[in-house]
Amino acid sequence: MSDFGKYWKDLKKHKKRNEHWLPHIKGLAKKLNGTRSLRYFTLCARPMIDVFMLVKEGVLLLDTESHAIDSVQFCELDPEHFVEIRDLVAREDAGFQDRLEPAVLFEDDSFTMEFPSLDSISEKLEDEGFLREEDKVDRLQLKRTHFRIKESFPYDFINLDFCDHYYPEPPDIMRINNTVERFLKWQNQTSSDGSSVEEFVLAVTCRHDEKFPQAAKARLINLIKENCKSDAYKSEIEKTRKLTKIDDWANVDLQDFFFSGWPKDIAGAARENGWAIEILDYVYYSRLGDSGTPYIMACLVARFTRNNPVGKYLTAAFHALEKNKRILIPEINPDSADGKTLISNLKAIVAVRNAQAERVHRPGLPDP
Repeated sequence: MSDFGKYWKDLKKHKKRNEHWLPHIKGLAKKLNGTRSLRYFTLCARPMIDVFMLVKEGVLLLDTESHAIDSVQFCELDPEHFVEIRDLVAREDAGFQDRLEPAVLFEDDSFTMEFPSLDSISEKLEDEGFLREEDKVDRLQLKRTHFRIKESFPYDFINLDFCDHYYPEPPDIMRINNTVERFLKWQNQTSSDGSSVEEFVLAVTCRHDEKFPQAAKARLINLIKENCKSDAYKSEIEKTRKLTKIDDWANVDLQDFFFSGWPKDIAGAARENGWAIEILDYVYYSRLGDSGTPYIMACLVARFTRNNPVGKYLTAAFHALEKNKRILIPEINPDSADGKTLISNLKAIVAVRNAQAERVHRPGLPDP
């Protein structure tokens, strides 16, 4: 398992981490003021740069004796990568081994309804005769993961760095959005140790390109038309986009249409679950796919509080609409001052990670 992928050391991605969400998570940690550990959820993948960045910054605590990293949870599908990540976190209760969206969005069927608790699921999965029924075993294991993820909430910072489009191809175009919505619902919970949150930050990173499903276009058109019930919002579109028909927007400028539209789905889910959204950072950068096809990675970083959920929805919609509030991360020359600073920072993070990897007899990352 020597392949760590090629994007963990991407300087544009690291600039996003370092400048556009790290300050916000450090701000949350400062507000906690040592009253409890900051709770962090991530899709970190095998390199775990974000996790060890937070360890390096003192946001996540590394126990000096057990070397366990406190209060971080992750989700990973690959079973070998999952075990390696858990070893590096050094906690037996760390991580959820499954694909995130199906586990979060799990719904009971007539069979799984018979097992309403983790104890009842575990008891059934210990039945050797039952283990031959693979489809039912898979369903119960998925329900168990669903329960475990749900019971881990709430978090102070949620980092959902999806590799996929926010609206994938049908029939599941809403699976990522619905996962985000479920997270916002579960943020209302009190944890098993009695912790609750009145403020948290969510970072969602997704891909955008010309492969934009027609059903997704129709959804965003409807969301934007709903916002146009506000005369001020409608007037802003007419003035800045020179459009009188919202239906034409995607054909005129698909990227601008997407950037203006998809945050409304998150803002709407926040409002429905009693959270007020404030967009803190909205950044994007370009990439070339393996086939040479260009695409965009977009990242929305938002704070959620209990302060006026209805009023803040339209404020977020206006923020997403304003082109000058979207920050393009340009190409970064490794030999430039910015490039050298980012590489130096990456090297320091890799050193922290590799020290932990050596302790648990796992391979280290190469020099970035």
